[in-house]
Amino acid sequence: MRSKTDSTYLDLRERILFGELKPGTPFSAADMAEHYDLHINMARRLMVAMKVGGYLTRSGPSYVISTFNHPQVEEWRLALATIVEIGALRLALSPARRLQPLADFVDRSIRDVPVDHEDFFLGAMGLTHIVLGGNKSTLSELVTQIIPQAFFRLLWLSDTYADRTGFLVEASDRFLAAAEEGDLARVRQASRFFFDGIAPSLRTLIEKRERGIYPGRDRKDGFQTIEHNIAGYPTHAGSSRTFTPVVLPLVETDLVALEL
Repeated sequence: MRSKTDSTYLDLRERILFGELKPGTPFSAADMAEHYDLHINMARRLMVAMKVGGYLTRSGPSYVISTFNHPQVEEWRLALATIVEIGALRLALSPARRLQPLADFVDRSIRDVPVDHEDFFLGAMGLTHIVLGGNKSTLSELVTQIIPQAFFRLLWLSDTYADRTGFLVEASDRFLAAAEEGDLARVRQASRFFFDGIAPSLRTLIEKRERGIYPGRDRKDGFQTIEHNIAGYPTHAGSSRTFTPVVLPLVETDLVALEL
């Protein structure tokens, strides 16, 4: 049985991701308290949690529903790809015995799981966690500070528009083969394979969102999990810790992402 806090977080997150609450719409703690029959203090805590997750954006003294434009999402994609590449190289240079847990995890949690199932999303989060070095590693902490949880959900939704799927499993297999052979050039290529492969469908997702077109709510058991972030911290107000990033997305500092 979910708590009211958990249920509110899940419902609001889904309403934002599927466009029921339009980007740029003002949304206050009073709005949340009234809609979900919450105490105003709990509503305020949830607002902070939703902002940390990237679903709300600060606008003066209040908040608006986040707008996921292409420059911002591309910034997150490139940043995550770069940090994952560092983690992959570090893992490839570690003792060979450290590769087996990753191979076992891929077989158990990703390989035969449909990409539209929540379990696949959770498996992808877990795989990223392993490559970055586990709970509270420096790379995991860095990802948590600069890339909101909303981006990972957008990645999962983007396969709705993919010409093909399977990039994550193929990237994992390529990485394991290259790491076992000590071929660091191929390790780097493998770590980029997923992010390059998913880029076109992610762009399509964002372009459609900007036109007010959203994918159907056809995820299997989707959006029923409040996952921890990559560094292992809870991501919502009902948890023991709401982790606040130190580094803000560029759109919240009035800067524009540069094309790389």
